[in-house]
Amino acid sequence: MSVSHDELIRPKQGTIKNSILFLVGFATAFFPRFFSSFGFPSAINFVHFIVIPAVVGIAILTTQVKDRKQIALIGELSFGIGMLLTCMIASALLNQAGIINIFIDFILLGEPFIFLLAIIAIPVGSQNIKKVTNWLFGFAIFNLLLALAQSVLLPIGLYPKPEGGTIQDNIVGVFGGGGGSAGNYISCTISIYFALYSFNGFKTVPRWIKIAGLLATVYQTQVSDSKQVFLALVGGLICLVLVKSKDVRKFLSYLIPLVLIVAVFFWAVKNLNLEFLSPYRNWLDRDIWGIDGEAAQIKFAAFRLIPSYYETLLNWFLGLGPGHSASRLGGWVLRDYASMLTPLGATTHPVTADIWRAIYASYLPQESTVYFPLFTWAGIWGDLGFLGLGAYLYVCSIVWRRICVNDYSKFLLLSTAIFGLILTQMEEPGHMLTVACLLGLQWHETQAKKRDRFLAAQSAMDADLF
Repeated sequence: MSVSHDELIRPKQGTIKNSILFLVGFATAFFPRFFSSFGFPSAINFVHFIVIPAVVGIAILTTQVKDRKQIALIGELSFGIGMLLTCMIASALLNQAGIINIFIDFILLGEPFIFLLAIIAIPVGSQNIKKVTNWLFGFAIFNLLLALAQSVLLPIGLYPKPEGGTIQDNIVGVFGGGGGSAGNYISCTISIYFALYSFNGFKTVPRWIKIAGLLATVYQTQVSDSKQVFLALVGGLICLVLVKSKDVRKFLSYLIPLVLIVAVFFWAVKNLNLEFLSPYRNWLDRDIWGIDGEAAQIKFAAFRLIPSYYETLLNWFLGLGPGHSASRLGGWVLRDYASMLTPLGATTHPVTADIWRAIYASYLPQESTVYFPLFTWAGIWGDLGFLGLGAYLYVCSIVWRRICVNDYSKFLLLSTAIFGLILTQMEEPGHMLTVACLLGLQWHETQAKKRDRFLAAQSAMDADLF
């Protein structure tokens, strides 16, 4: 019996409702810094901790998904997330970490994955997904335009400048929060991700507009002194070239332009006395690299300090506890929101203070966060040990194998992993939920195209029969 076109792509009951919830959940993680920078209570930054799990719960309980492969994907992703949560609980029990530590750490690390569940749980319907995509792109454009406005208005005093940081540090788009908040890095990354997405995601938009948008994001990155964003994106591209090595044609199509760009960049850094190249020259021209160099000593300080606090063999497998080492939770959240979280039972560990003392004892972290020993991969290992790190990588492998449907999706995942080697941007909700959205939306678009091809083939078969 043939299946009608309407039966396959018509949005089912609950689809629109879940899509609206999906957008509301995303907004609670995307805009809170913008509102808090204008005087809203800092507690607004934690609203998504409640809203996102609620959105996911509603999406799962009300989903009308019937496709067996889609249901299997939801189940596999749920199992991986459950493994990660189990490791967190075991680590917390071993190290007597607070319950609030488990909850916040799970949100910071697991939130993008559970948000993917909400996206996957939306029945495939191209029109509905298109509406969601347009809304998200609108959020991204607002972030870019606000950052461009800040680049003009902040120097002349027409935009309120928070305390701390330089003018460049405060060109942050919607990710305000004061100097040193790394909002400029997050804002630039999201702008570039959406600009790259637009080249294949919006067929009716003229190409010159897309190119202009990409150039605007490059300008935003340069004017906000977010040079490490370029470092992470190039690192992600290099990793993508490596994983494409089995496909010779694609490998060369990526490798040749990349080699040319890197060669021109290094030549310019070495030979051109241009002001905007000076930060990169500062990275490359000093004798600070190597195993015994100052850069390596401070960057990897956490790997020396954390094991010194191990009390049993189990610490190697389960770490020092959620938020007890070099993660975003331990390094920043528990420190910046101590007055709010300590009464709720949040716990800390002395190794975090040791890491901060190492930071203040070296001049390099004061020059660039590239040299910070507080970064996500060190934090996951330090907090949760090798078992927790393995559980996190397992969830990432599910996303890589089942949800990354094209090279752009893989680039998002790889460049985000590089960000996790620099600082804790890989635990920033605005960044990670954006990546989750783009991955999920492209997965939906691919499924819709597969359905269209199936319908076309079925229609041709029916025509032959009659």
